[in-house]
Amino acid sequence: MRSDPTYHHEPELVRHFSEGDPAAFRTVYKQLYLPVLRFVQQWIGNAEDAEELTADSFVKLWNNRERFETMDYIRAFLHVTARNACINFLKQLKVKTARQEELEAQLSVDTEPDFALQQIRQELMKLVYAEVEQMPKKMKEIFLLSYREGLKPSEIARRLNLSVQTVQNQKANAIRLLKIAFADKSLLLALLTWLGPGHSGLT
Repeated sequence: MRSDPTYHHEPELVRHFSEGDPAAFRTVYKQLYLPVLRFVQQWIGNAEDAEELTADSFVKLWNNRERFETMDYIRAFLHVTARNACINFLKQLKVKTARQEELEAQLSVDTEPDFALQQIRQELMKLVYAEVEQMPKKMKEIFLLSYREGLKPSEIARRLNLSVQTVQNQKANAIRLLKIAFADKSLLLALLTWLGPGHSGLT
């Protein structure tokens, strides 16, 4: 039996997944099944029911595969789907223990990843990346190492064999170019600021 291919980068895995590649689905399933199952088990005590709800969540994921562009989208979708499945399961119980009623109430107010917000963030970052692609090669490389990989100027300098000052200058120039490019897009800049560095979409 031939083994499934190895996907070295998440974008490659997500692309194959969204195109309907069963091997990519199996890879996603292997990576995320246990985290989703553990989440469901927090709320559903019965192991068999928890496994069934988890499996149903992955079926819904596969049925919506064409809409996903990143693993973050996939994780968020699974979380929301599994959470809603738990809520529906608890609501359908004819006889509930006090603990089950408490869990249902907690789930109903539980903070969930905002899937729509992630979609907006993705679209915004597409615009940013389009501008980054137009930057000089070295400037673009420094910008991506800083904002996508989260490297410090000293780490970038060592990796690229440059001075720290050169890295800082190139990074500042990259930001300046982006501000110029989006000077007439105040809404975009406001949204990017609101989303904050921890939600830049560059990770």
